[in-house]
Amino acid sequence: MINCEIKIRALVMRCVPAACLIFLIALVSLPVSEPAAAADWETVGRSTALGINYPGGSLKLFLSDSFAAELRGQYVDKIMTGGARLYYYPPILGFKNARLRPFLCVEGDYISFKGQLSKGSGTTVGGVGGVEYFLSKRLSVQTDAGPFYIMLKDSDSSLKQNGLEFVINFGVNFYFK
Repeated sequence: MINCEIKIRALVMRCVPAACLIFLIALVSLPVSEPAAAADWETVGRSTALGINYPGGSLKLFLSDSFAAELRGQYVDKIMTGGARLYYYPPILGFKNARLRPFLCVEGDYISFKGQLSKGSGTTVGGVGGVEYFLSKRLSVQTDAGPFYIMLKDSDSSLKQNGLEFVINFGVNFYFK
């Protein structure tokens, strides 16, 4: 169990530099970026996106201008996660048609792992806040961070490990109709 927890922490720590870089680029470009036309955001707000995130992928479907649902999957070092997110893009004055869109979301995932000493499964539940920066009408980068409660159980020994972890994500989204 400890071996799996170390791998999960190492995986999270590998994401930190890239997520910080994406966030800083988006933050620095905020004052100089021109807002997208209203028609551009209306197109994106009613579309679907394929995402690439470290180390997996996602499929996001906008339910309205403010809400989106996403199916996510990730796999690395014999650790697999699969789950769903519900996004909320708040109608903050000045951000509705801007390239930089803040969001909040809740996520739930199933985890399975297999290490040298243990194997098992578990679940996570958490919430994140983040930003999505549109490079064009069909391409965006996003980063988010937040706390997740992780519940793991070793299938051989029935040992359980629960705890709160801070997670940082980053990804690229390709939008289509």
